[in-house]
Amino acid sequence: MPRKNSPINVDPRVRRTRRLLREALVSLMMEKDFASIFIREITERAEVAYITFFRHYESLDQLLMEVLDEGLAELMTHIETLAKQSDASDLETEGRLIFEYIGQKADLFRILFKSQSVTRVRKKVVRNIATIFQKSCLPLAQSGNPTATAMLSNHIATSLLSLIEWWLDNKMNPAPAQMGTVYKRLIIDSTVSVVTPLSAVSR
Repeated sequence: MPRKNSPINVDPRVRRTRRLLREALVSLMMEKDFASIFIREITERAEVAYITFFRHYESLDQLLMEVLDEGLAELMTHIETLAKQSDASDLETEGRLIFEYIGQKADLFRILFKSQSVTRVRKKVVRNIATIFQKSCLPLAQSGNPTATAMLSNHIATSLLSLIEWWLDNKMNPAPAQMGTVYKRLIIDSTVSVVTPLSAVSR
C-alpha cells in the first residue's frame, strides 16, 4: 500500500511529525510487542493529535514498515559501501565498522529481532545482504557454481544477522573491534574455505 505522501520534497513540518511518530513507535516496541501497541499510545508519546496519525499513515503496519525500511536501507547501503571498499586483508575493519553502525542503531535492530511481526522484513534483509556478498566476495563470485554461490551467500547473510542479534542481546559486548575479528574468522573465512570443494560438485 503506497504511502500517502512521497518522502521527496515533503514539508519540514510533515517530516518532523513522521519522525516523532517513528520515534514513538520505536520507544514503545522496546517496552512491548508490536501486536500490543495502539495508535493512541503512539500519538500520545509523540505528543501529536490522534487524528494527525491518519494524515500520514493508513495503519500501524505502514508506520512499522517505514521505520524498518528506512533503517534497513541504511544498513544495506553501509554494508555495500564497505564491501566495495574492502579487500580480503581488511575484512576485520569492515566487520568493526558494521558493528559500530549497528551500535548506533541498536534500538532499531533490537526491534527487528524482537518482534514476530517483522519476519517478512527480516527475510528481505537476508536476501539483500546475500546479494551484496554474491557480488562483493570474490571467491563466491568466481566459484562457477550458481547453487553454491547462492547457498554460501545466504549463509553469510543469516550468520551475520544471528551474530548481530547475539551481540545486541549480550549488551554490545565484546567491542566492535573484537567483533570485526569474529566476523572475519567465523563467518567470512569459514565460508570461503568451503567454496572450492562445493564448486567442484557438479551442478
